[in-house]
Amino acid sequence: AAVIAGVRSIEHGTYLSEKTLKLMKKMGTFLVPTFSTVVDLTQPGGDYDNPVLMIRGQHMLPSLENTVKMAYNMGIKIVTGADTGYGPNSTTRVGMEITNFVSLGMEPMDAIRSATIIGAELLGISDRTGTIKAGKEADLVLVTQNPLIDIRTIQDVVFVMSNGQIGVNRLPFEKE
Repeated sequence: AAVIAGVRSIEHGTYLSEKTLKLMKKMGTFLVPTFSTVVDLTQPGGDYDNPVLMIRGQHMLPSLENTVKMAYNMGIKIVTGADTGYGPNSTTRVGMEITNFVSLGMEPMDAIRSATIIGAELLGISDRTGTIKAGKEADLVLVTQNPLIDIRTIQDVVFVMSNGQIGVNRLPFEKE
């Protein structure tokens, strides 16, 4: 019903049917699976660390894996989403989401685009951000190695710039 009504995105989507995914493709509806949040549910010591939630997460994860794979193979625009709070794992959640997408069969550049330009498209701000281009906001993340070779390096962030302002600087260079 939500897709037919014209919603812009579906969050989570754990139990989406193939029929609904086909409709999402037709309508141009984005999917924000918040995959890393469900993975975190299954982990002892994660942000949730609750036995009941672990059981729930273990039940949800295979279905969500299938949903993400089907959506990607259908060409549905998938966006990274951290979904929740500010627990100890929240600062790495987007990087984990990208890494998880690749483990599900997404090409590394497609997974990176899910956190950049596709997310900006969903939010209606791709004219301002989402790509590196003169005149756009300087929103940058630097990592130590090429994530197209090893996507896990996307989690080793050494520099963050948001709208031209440095937020994190762990570069091994002398600061002025």
